[in-house]
Amino acid sequence: MKLHPYLFAIFLLASGQQANAQAAKEQAEARTIYAQSNRNPTTATLRASLKTQATGFLGDGTFQLGALRTFDGRYRPVPGVRFHAGMRLLEAQDSINTDSTHLWPVGSLRGFDIGEMGGTGADALRRFRPRLVKEGSAGTRREFVEVLTAVDAGPLLLARLYSSGADATAGRLSMAPMLLVGVGNEPTEPLHPITLNQGDVLRLFGKRDTEISTFANAQHLQYDQPADVAKMLDHYNRVAVVK
Repeated sequence: MKLHPYLFAIFLLASGQQANAQAAKEQAEARTIYAQSNRNPTTATLRASLKTQATGFLGDGTFQLGALRTFDGRYRPVPGVRFHAGMRLLEAQDSINTDSTHLWPVGSLRGFDIGEMGGTGADALRRFRPRLVKEGSAGTRREFVEVLTAVDAGPLLLARLYSSGADATAGRLSMAPMLLVGVGNEPTEPLHPITLNQGDVLRLFGKRDTEISTFANAQHLQYDQPADVAKMLDHYNRVAVVK
């Protein structure tokens, strides 16, 4: 059934208004979360926990070059960031006074980056985004996860979670990160754990499993290697979008 041009215009207008309203709501919630976390007594409690729970930091806890992605659509490079995975908290140095820092809990940012574009080794770019996560029978929760696929919002997304299970409850960094997979372009759908083996990986691709298997064989990709599986998902995402 074809919509009358006038009705179609109304539909587009309503959809745009709904999207704008949702964006405004997310911005307001993010501002509230940020303000509460950087105002006493909350900020004093959080900063004390950062000192006493040093095992929750990703890496050695030193500041690294990074950037913030805020809900108002801005990309804000900052002198240094450090991520406390156990507390789901990013600490970022002030752009003017690096002795001063700001606290960004999950929910206050669209994401953040560590490193720089084109960097190698310790300076390589790493992308962290907030996503819903579901472990086992536990309920869903929002976490900063490191995105391993080339895009943040493709049909499929592979990510690492650095604090899971009992470690997440205790605010610690897990000994080994948990790999998560899920729908990349639907943020309300939680990511879930995946074990890297041929059967479980190919099952992600549905009717295109044979096609992806052929691609993996041609590229000599291994099903138990996160970087290789990310390449398989990247290929699937390109095919799924084009076809």
